[in-house]
Amino acid sequence: MAKNYEAGQYGCPVGCKYCVVTEVDKRREQWNESTVLGINKAVTILNPPPDLDDKRAIDEFYNFPVELLRGDIVGFNGISDPFWPKYRNELDWFLKNVPNEAKLVTCVTKWNISDETMDKLAAVPNFRLVVSMTGLDQIEKTSTDQRLDVLWRAKEKGIKAFPIIHPYIPDMSDLSFLPKLKEMGYDEIDIKGLRYNPDTMDAWMPKDVQGHFARSRENEVLVDDGWSELIALSGLQQISLKHWYRQDFGELTPHLSRDTAIELVGKIIARANITSSDTDKAVIEAAIERRL
Repeated sequence: MAKNYEAGQYGCPVGCKYCVVTEVDKRREQWNESTVLGINKAVTILNPPPDLDDKRAIDEFYNFPVELLRGDIVGFNGISDPFWPKYRNELDWFLKNVPNEAKLVTCVTKWNISDETMDKLAAVPNFRLVVSMTGLDQIEKTSTDQRLDVLWRAKEKGIKAFPIIHPYIPDMSDLSFLPKLKEMGYDEIDIKGLRYNPDTMDAWMPKDVQGHFARSRENEVLVDDGWSELIALSGLQQISLKHWYRQDFGELTPHLSRDTAIELVGKIIARANITSSDTDKAVIEAAIERRL
């Protein structure tokens, strides 16, 4: 493992033992080269630097030309938890500057978010909150109950929120929370698989579970061992996160011309890490399409 990861610059206190940034070799290599931007088929992600004492990196973040994000769906901090208090100032800057350019802004979290921060999110009309509900309390440092509480408070404060099971690990993920989501008024959920690295994950993963991922080569693998039936029995509908973001897309602005979208996406791609399992071409076309 690279020295900067051992020093704790990357990752966050949630300490997920499957973290794609700290425990998956391909992603570590990407983020060692550049941190400020990531892009996939759903969103472009603006990241503050892991080392806030790195003046060059912090200047790159605060001087990022947010006009390049016009018309996009933009996430904050995909290489750590966006609500880690370490990044409070950077989150405030993001919420002040990016929502005016983007169609949507979003955060994906496992954090026990404070009421103060929740109030800030509620004040941004085009903000969307995604809460990772994994049922893997044994290998994470925030609990399922804490995340259910975040989803409950989001409902109370009028924040549009979405639960996602990411990753699902067969014979390890406890999905007993599914009926509680329905009781709270959530009707939809997404589920995604695991990127497996034997060098960093075999120490905590049971042998029979390892067998599901043995030939995955760090590609995301989703094993359906009955989770789809559990979701249906709970009265929930499975939809993709990408689809959830776009449910009220026609009402959101701005809508760009294709030529303008192509120009802006080209400038983003020149700066960004592409973090999708799909082809670069597919990521670029999706990024153009969501700005139209």
